[in-house]
Amino acid sequence: MMVVQIPRHRRAREENRRSWHGGAFIVESLVLLAFLMAALAVVVQLTGIAHERGTEADHLSNAVTIAANNAEAFAADPASGNMTASFTIANGSLVEVDGTPDAGNESTTYQVNRTVEQHDKGGGTLYTAHIAVTQGAETVYTLDTSRYSTGAEEA
Repeated sequence: MMVVQIPRHRRAREENRRSWHGGAFIVESLVLLAFLMAALAVVVQLTGIAHERGTEADHLSNAVTIAANNAEAFAADPASGNMTASFTIANGSLVEVDGTPDAGNESTTYQVNRTVEQHDKGGGTLYTAHIAVTQGAETVYTLDTSRYSTGAEEA
């Protein structure tokens, strides 16, 4: 009598297949985990870069505001001459600092320097001003402006 044991061969194949499917699930999970970690690393880097650019934009915006205000003051009185002032951020707004600014607050302290030159012309005087706003040792923004005053305005 001949006995064929087919079910045992089928069971062995099914067991192998089951373990392979379990292994495939683990491999797929590891690949997904690696992809998610790489995507998270990219998102964290982009967030850091965006924060840095936002800080730079805030500094530039503050420097432009300071320079524009100083240029308006120069336009109102061009004979006022050279000046230096310090500004800091207090309660969300720019305020002029009286005296010497704190050395530890370089990240929020701006220094504005205005250099005025005058050129006498036949009918009046041409005043030119170079306005530079610095933060620490770095120049954040510069502005050049001029105003012509006739002899009647100067008197």
